[in-house]
Order: sequence, then C-alpha cells, then structure tokens
Amino acid sequence: MKTLLQMPAVRTCAAVSCSFNDGGCHAPAVTVAAPGATASCATFVESPVHGGIADVTGSVGSCARTDCAHNTSLACTAPSVTVGPGVTASDCLTYQPA
Repeated sequence: MKTLLQMPAVRTCAAVSCSFNDGGCHAPAVTVAAPGATASCATFVESPVHGGIADVTGSVGSCARTDCAHNTSLACTAPSVTVGPGVTASDCLTYQPA
C-alpha cells in the first residue's frame, strides 16, 4: 500500500491565483477532475487567503480522468505532475490521452 508520501508530487504549479500556490503547491492532496475535455485541478481555490500547509508539497490524491495514460484505478501513476493554465486556470498539464 502506498502512503501519501509515495503519491505523485505536484512538481510545479503555475496557477498563481490559487490559494494553495505560494511558491509551490501546498495542498495536502489535489484532485484532478474530468469536466468535459479538460483535466483540471478540482482543488483550485481562487482566494487572497493562503491555504494548505506551508511545509508540505502537494501530491495527487485522486484523478477522475480515466482516459489518461497515467490513470490506474482513479490514481495517478505519473512520477510527478505539472499544473498550470490550459483550458482552465489550473489544468493538469501532465495529462496524456490513453
């Protein structure tokens, strides 16, 4: 069984308006959603308040993009992910169609 420390890290996040992004993703775990054609970060919160845990680097907790090459049983198997502007302000840029 994997622990949170073994889940794929959010290597970089360019969603600068996200409250969890303060020099890196500090959400304990992010969820990649599956609305339409985008693989967006469902954990994205646009707020001036800084959220998350300062000494934690975010990881991928779950991924609803079952059509992604890195998705196995709704879990991300990529070594790490990059989040940034795509169709939305916070897309999983590591997403690859299976």
